[in-house]
Amino acid sequence: MTPYSLEAAAESAFLTQGGRAVIFDHDGRRYVAKQLAEKPRRLTQTLFMRWLVKNITGQPLPLRTLALSDAAGSMEFEANRLKSLSAAGVRVPRVAVVTPKYFVLDYCGIVVASLLEKWSSEEWRTQLPRFASELGEFHKAGHWHGGAQIKNITMQDGISYRIDFEENFGEFLPLTVTQAADLALFLNSVSLAGPIVESEARQLMPKLLDSYFAANPNPEIKKVIARALPLLKSLAGFAGLFQRWSKKGIRRVIILVDVLKGVK
Repeated sequence: MTPYSLEAAAESAFLTQGGRAVIFDHDGRRYVAKQLAEKPRRLTQTLFMRWLVKNITGQPLPLRTLALSDAAGSMEFEANRLKSLSAAGVRVPRVAVVTPKYFVLDYCGIVVASLLEKWSSEEWRTQLPRFASELGEFHKAGHWHGGAQIKNITMQDGISYRIDFEENFGEFLPLTVTQAADLALFLNSVSLAGPIVESEARQLMPKLLDSYFAANPNPEIKKVIARALPLLKSLAGFAGLFQRWSKKGIRRVIILVDVLKGVK
């Protein structure tokens, strides 16, 4: 197999399948090819995130950073993060090819967000605390994800892998702030998962927090959460005014804030 032949197979997959990410087989192996982001975040989202980060940390982020302009201009950032994490022993896909427009990775299974839709309640009640513990271990080793939702965890043959490292704001924030954001993203993504109803989310998320902090008992992350809570409570209170028109999202954010209140 030559690098060109793998590139040709990836380009053919993009043409036939469409989309930003494609799965294809080549020379007896399965791969994933991922293209550049088509556009950065919307300005309103960027400004809101900048305001939120400044209020929590006191440190404003460059607009270019939050708009993903750096990541959107090069595949090297995410590819280099994957290579660096792999060298540190983190389970991430192997980078097979990098081009200016896309890269090719080894296929590492189905995303957990999709698996959760098919798992029995007994299975996801067992698996999700495991993922919380793994996030804690990942953080304890000094890493950050930037997109720690369950849509960015895959499983293959019972082994989990982390994917999607295009976010770069962790390069400019204190590590514990980025890790606290990872934790909140993970918890919220679980609570939004299809089969998890509100009552289940309220029971499950404290267990996930316990699993995370058992693996990573870092008091600084708890301090970040404590500093963020007044602002999060205000935002949740405002959002609550509109929850009757929200099928799920706003109510889950309110649950998340309620659960984070219990972090000591």
